[in-house]
Amino acid sequence: MEITSRNPYLTELAAWAQEKAAMFVMTGTKQGPVNRGDGGKWYGPSGRFSSRSRTTRKMGPSWTIPRDYIPSYWAGYHDRTAFYIRDFVHQAPGAELMGYHEENYQMLRAFIAGAGPETDGYAPWALNFDGSIYYLDTPNHRRFVRELTAQYELVETLAGLYRMSGDPRYIDPMMLGFTERILGSFTHERDGVALRERNGIPEGRGNIWLGSSSYNESGALLAESGDCIAALYAALCAYGGLCTALGRAREAETYCRRATELRAYFNEVWSTPPQEDGCGYVFGVGFHGEKYWQWKKSARGITGAETCFFMPLKLLTEPGERNDRLLDYIDHMDEDSRTASENIESFTYLPQVFFPYHRAEQGWKWMKYIGERRFQPHVRASQGLNEDYPELSFTMVSAAVEGLLGLQADILADTVITCPCLPEEIPDLSVRSLRLGPLELDIDFPDHRTAELANHSNRTIRWHCAFAGVFKQIVVNGVERPAESDTVNGVRRSGVSIAVAPGETMRVRMQ
Repeated sequence: MEITSRNPYLTELAAWAQEKAAMFVMTGTKQGPVNRGDGGKWYGPSGRFSSRSRTTRKMGPSWTIPRDYIPSYWAGYHDRTAFYIRDFVHQAPGAELMGYHEENYQMLRAFIAGAGPETDGYAPWALNFDGSIYYLDTPNHRRFVRELTAQYELVETLAGLYRMSGDPRYIDPMMLGFTERILGSFTHERDGVALRERNGIPEGRGNIWLGSSSYNESGALLAESGDCIAALYAALCAYGGLCTALGRAREAETYCRRATELRAYFNEVWSTPPQEDGCGYVFGVGFHGEKYWQWKKSARGITGAETCFFMPLKLLTEPGERNDRLLDYIDHMDEDSRTASENIESFTYLPQVFFPYHRAEQGWKWMKYIGERRFQPHVRASQGLNEDYPELSFTMVSAAVEGLLGLQADILADTVITCPCLPEEIPDLSVRSLRLGPLELDIDFPDHRTAELANHSNRTIRWHCAFAGVFKQIVVNGVERPAESDTVNGVRRSGVSIAVAPGETMRVRMQ
């Protein structure tokens, strides 16, 4: 895949991202180390394991012997021989766009295969490159990292990768069984474990070892969090859509109804702040029922950040004035060093936060922010440079294609949707040799009001070409057609649906 623009910085950034991401791919490496990390330590099973241990375990026991690697890529700290759920689900869309399909499937399957009664239903937080348990984060089945948000992101990722690839392996009984358990008994059993009220929202028990409700691992500990609710909502929507595609109408209706009810409860009840200051939304509830709606940074860390990001990122928040205030608040707080995270990883979410609401200038600003700091030392010295954190490169690709280009793909229906979100600094954008499942295509935006799609596949593609704004007429290959209009995430759009035959190129121009 080649991403180019007359904006030279974007072209360079996209080329760097793909080249750097390729360096993290472990496929083809026959053998390598496992259970190594944090400056060269070796980690094994231990009932007395502490993440603060300064003991350097030496190579020798069976759990340090090099293993055969599965198709995979680095997703986590570069000095750890492992891939993590949180990093994997964030990198997976970019990986799929770059052709790392087998890696995505094998990694997802390994996570799901590790979930069972002995893990209390959780998929393991981290795995070695051979697919085995990474002992640093899972020293034994009594003590291991439990992150609620990650389990729901796995469900959403499974459904998303199936739509992007059409690979039937994603819907085998083990995969679907995991999904239904997470959205069913797993969620139900964790509703009410910390707070008395049973409201359909899973709760954490404390820190990451006891069961964390939030990705925000610093600052205040939360019983219920906005990012977990958002991830659950996105998972319900994704699996409801998957059930529809599989012809399971009754189940689809159930999951979609749950999603609708959860979103309404969040916006109308759960997230209502007691005061007007802060972000305008409650983003967390503590273990004594206390509410959090102000992003704060202290010696303990940040209370806010990703917890706030996920609410608009997963489309949980209703578009409108209140949501606009939240987006402005996030932008402001991360621009201020007194409240922003020191870890570049946190910023990799920001393009995804702004592009869905067609905030092109802010999305591009944060892409540049990441790009301009990629060669600086990482806040964690043993990690190396910022660019050595894999999320930077993988998510830069997805930000360019899914964000700037506005691409959505549904291979199950041979359908692609484009709605560009180009800032003033980017006059044009071209993505060539894009392969998704059986589809291969080129997409070009020579300017902000023109689009071209060339179909190099052996099947007809249905292309819905949309642009933000209200237009009465659209010219398709020189012929005027009435525009179709819709509203997505609060943004009015005009578009047209076109069948593009194999070998055909179609050009759309907004009038």
